[in-house]
Amino acid sequence: MENSNRLGVGIRSTQVAAAVVVIALLAALGFSAFRNADARDRESAFLGRVEATAAKLIALQQETIDAIDTADDVHNGLASSTKLATSVHQLQNDLTSLRTNDDIANGVIDKSFDAFTQRLSAFANTQNSATWKSAQSGRWLILRDAQEWSGNYQSIAVARLRTLSEDRATNERNQAILLLLTLLMSVWILAWVGATVARNYQRAKVLIATEEVKVQSARSALAHASDQLSYQAHHDSLTGLLNRTALMENLDDAMKDIEGGLVTIFFCDLDRFKVVNDSLGHSIGDELLIEAANRLVKTIGEDGYVGRFGGDEFVVVCRGLDDSNAALRVAERISRALTKPFDMHGEDAFIGVSIGIANSRPDITAQQLLRDADVAMYRAKGAPGNHIEFFDAAGDMFSYRFNTETALRKALTSNQFLLHWQPIVNLKNSQVHTLEALVRWERPGTGLLLPKDFMAIAEDSGLIVDLGRWVIAAACSAGALTDDRSVAVNISVRQLRDVRFVDDLRDILSESGLPPERLILEVTEHSVIDTAIVTAPLARVRELGVRVALDDFGTGYSSLALLPKLPVDIVKLDRAFMKEIVSSEPTQAVVKSIVQLTSALNVMLIVEGVESDAQRKLLRSLGVQHGQGYWFGQPEPGRLVGSHVEN
Repeated sequence: MENSNRLGVGIRSTQVAAAVVVIALLAALGFSAFRNADARDRESAFLGRVEATAAKLIALQQETIDAIDTADDVHNGLASSTKLATSVHQLQNDLTSLRTNDDIANGVIDKSFDAFTQRLSAFANTQNSATWKSAQSGRWLILRDAQEWSGNYQSIAVARLRTLSEDRATNERNQAILLLLTLLMSVWILAWVGATVARNYQRAKVLIATEEVKVQSARSALAHASDQLSYQAHHDSLTGLLNRTALMENLDDAMKDIEGGLVTIFFCDLDRFKVVNDSLGHSIGDELLIEAANRLVKTIGEDGYVGRFGGDEFVVVCRGLDDSNAALRVAERISRALTKPFDMHGEDAFIGVSIGIANSRPDITAQQLLRDADVAMYRAKGAPGNHIEFFDAAGDMFSYRFNTETALRKALTSNQFLLHWQPIVNLKNSQVHTLEALVRWERPGTGLLLPKDFMAIAEDSGLIVDLGRWVIAAACSAGALTDDRSVAVNISVRQLRDVRFVDDLRDILSESGLPPERLILEVTEHSVIDTAIVTAPLARVRELGVRVALDDFGTGYSSLALLPKLPVDIVKLDRAFMKEIVSSEPTQAVVKSIVQLTSALNVMLIVEGVESDAQRKLLRSLGVQHGQGYWFGQPEPGRLVGSHVEN
């Protein structure tokens, strides 16, 4: 920019300087020509005036002679005095006019001529001898002077004409000199302008070359910026994966490519990510998302591509998975990759993943296929086990989910929920120690629904807070009617995070009359792992006297070493240990170690999933005191009545 300005200033300076010099020379030439023309005009006017004055002088001479002759005739009586007076008057007027109009003539005609004409005028008026003598004196001198007027006038006129000619010659010489200077200056200006233009041309070449480099650099920067914008428009800024827009474009192209084969998409939603994000901070949450994206890309490899759909949702697109087993194997690889602990600055973070799988069909669009996978993912989120579900085109769950959420809101105000009870039994005396309250939904037009059919929807929609409050209130009211047995209620992390939870619990206990020590709140092992979230509300719950049970222990991500740190009073060992306990000595050893640990920690142990007498007897031999399962009774309404289970 600076070089360009300098070049522009140089060119403009050259133009201005050349223009100024040329204008000055032209002005000088014009002025000289004007002076020369003026000199010629003055010379010509002078010649004309001299010619006219010479004629007037001759006429004046003749008038003088005629006036003298008339004076003689008057004296001799041959003419009248009037004629003489008229002749003298005319002579005086012409003399005055000649002197007024010509300074040379005024200098040539002597003043004595005025006295002579006055004497003639006096003679014409008086005609006496005295005036005649006065008029006659000097007449010959006047006639002689009149004859010399023309000669004197011509001498003076020639001298003045010579002066005018010299002035004109000087002007012409000056004009010639100025013309020569103009030519010389023009040549110099042309040379100077040429040199200046040459210098500016060289500067312009350098400037153009510099500007071309800048333009090329700008083009490269623009191309890079365009590539960056294109990349940013199609990639997620955090993980670098395809964003939703690019994902839908690629998926749409894949759906149109009929020869490419079946398109399978996996809609992946990270479980418990919000808990990690809220407890460890958003920056840690972002790092976890980046690591999750890297694991997905590494897991899928060349078999497909991965995109971030938004938040903690990812979509994997694969082709060539011709049967459900192949798709299931891919989903299991994804699940294994994402359920491994994430090292977040020395602290392990555990998440899970819910995966919905959908295959393309000839009659659907990319948007519909994605919706199918989303529906399957929501079903997987509420399903037990490995959280992997295939979309069933015959039973579209999208409408079911929407309708179920709407019906749940109505059910909370229409008394459609009820409780079933399952006993927790003392293995030594078969006495019912605790009754666990399990909610059921009597949905109009559908029948009795289990928690797995609606609890995930209640959790996602936030209805779990109101539903959980109803369950606790109903269980406490029913428990208050028994003698000394406790009641257990399952609660979710979302309920614990509700700022009104502990206050509502206090009010429910007060209104129902149930002693706080007879209420047990069960939280899953996954919930208490995130101690930063649940520790404070659980501590307040225990301050009320309510006991806390750790449900499904042994299948999550806690460890025996972590157990002493958990804010719980009861541990419920997951039913998974019961499958092989009778035949597996290692499983028996694990259960026995848990018995010893809970005893040392003064924590009550309840084993879930007891379905045979052999299991019951073995548990007793291992030192287990309490059990729960179908062997003792399935969840049923009205269980509050009995206090003893028959062996």
